[in-house]
Amino acid sequence: MPLDFTALCKRTSWETPEPSPICDERRVHPVVMKFGGSALNGPEQVATCVELVRKALGERPIVVVSAMGKATDALLEAGRRALETGAEESVAQLRAFHEAILQKFGVPFALLEPLFGELERLLQGLALVQEMSGRSRDLLVSFGERLSARTFAAAFNASNAEGIEARALDAWEVGMKTTSGSGDADSAYSSVEVLPSAYGEIKQSFAALKLCYDYVPVVTGYIAQDAHGAITTLGRDGSDLTAAVIGAAVKAKEVQLWKDVRGIQSIDPRMEPQARPVEVLTFEEAAELSVFGARVVHPSAVLPAWMAGVPMCIRSFLAPDFPGTRIVRDLELPRPGQVAAISSKQDITMIVVKSSRMLGQHGFLAHVFQLFHKYQASVDVITTSEVTVSMTLDEHYGHVDLDGLVEELRKVAYVTVHPSMALLTLIASKDDSVAVLRRAFDIFDDLSVQVEMVSQGASNVNLTFLLPGHQLERTARQLHAVFFEEGKPQGAVTPGSTAGSFTSRSRSSEE
Repeated sequence: MPLDFTALCKRTSWETPEPSPICDERRVHPVVMKFGGSALNGPEQVATCVELVRKALGERPIVVVSAMGKATDALLEAGRRALETGAEESVAQLRAFHEAILQKFGVPFALLEPLFGELERLLQGLALVQEMSGRSRDLLVSFGERLSARTFAAAFNASNAEGIEARALDAWEVGMKTTSGSGDADSAYSSVEVLPSAYGEIKQSFAALKLCYDYVPVVTGYIAQDAHGAITTLGRDGSDLTAAVIGAAVKAKEVQLWKDVRGIQSIDPRMEPQARPVEVLTFEEAAELSVFGARVVHPSAVLPAWMAGVPMCIRSFLAPDFPGTRIVRDLELPRPGQVAAISSKQDITMIVVKSSRMLGQHGFLAHVFQLFHKYQASVDVITTSEVTVSMTLDEHYGHVDLDGLVEELRKVAYVTVHPSMALLTLIASKDDSVAVLRRAFDIFDDLSVQVEMVSQGASNVNLTFLLPGHQLERTARQLHAVFFEEGKPQGAVTPGSTAGSFTSRSRSSEE
């Protein structure tokens, strides 16, 4: 007889306290707590996160979990080797990783045996047919989150003295449904979209918890199902999106994303060690940052919370008392500086299309974008003139046949391709854009930076520049020194002394 996952993930014979539900006549809005892979990367980390949930029981948490540690990478590697060798690929390391976590909490590994059996049969099938479709890949990587939810729920139940049980739930069990399609194994790109009807189903699934909180839901992030029951994925780091959708559906008090960083920082700390924590951002600012390079939040995760008016917060499980970065609809107080944060993306390709057919004619640009649609190429930034259109592509955002696209474009226009470029984005209010642009271009001039494109005005909070990739880090560090370095007043640029002539402001939060 197959083992009952639900029963095993609930309180069993090695646990004694009786459930003590938290009930209230008022409808209490829950908090959504999402834990990423780095936060679940071993027994001690899981114990820390379990304790965070235990302390938050009064806020009625809905827990969302990513795959633990590097489980997703391990699953993809197992699939790749099964295809290459034509033999079943061992998942012994993945098994040992989860077994070590369960052992810490005294939970029998029998809990996960059915899932590992299913996983091994899938790998046998891949080795036999020597092919892995997008649907098969989504099924393969889904085991990471499914193992994680069951492991986390069992760990919570084994260590929770309050008596409220945790229940592992696959996302589709609570209503997480998407269109058909598949995610990308290497990027945040996914061809699926969360169905509008999912919000109502999720709301209904958790409605009773607002009155009587009698269990802790532990929901798989990243994965969902389509209308036919096929498993779909939301792109790498898609658990952020799962948490945001659930938070929007239940009108959560807050969506907390628990990571190994203290929030969003003023710049990538790997690029500039003097990066400052950012205390608060608006939804629009956070959305622009995530799209243009900041990898703390999944690019699609901000919108559901924004539309529902549900605040988000980036917190660190390593420093749980640190407030992190809050993401809200509007700032309560004016920001003390002109720039909120700096982000960047490398490995950008610029495509420049020139044709006299554009001059005073209609339909030419429509044809150009039909070709981009045909090759499923997503444009980040675009500028146009009477006879020229310049566009940037992030080749890591989905797989693009760049050679095929360029070949077809050259049938109707003169095309040049500029690889190894970088996008540098300053998050700043449109009201401050003139002053920020002036200072930025003074820095570009001092550093002899060749700016190929500028995007300003399309967003209320975004100034984006395209420049050669090899000039990115030095330029970003100089801009950070100007807009963020503590203790130096803001002032006019003086030739030859850019770095020391501008203001800096102190902030507090990170990625």
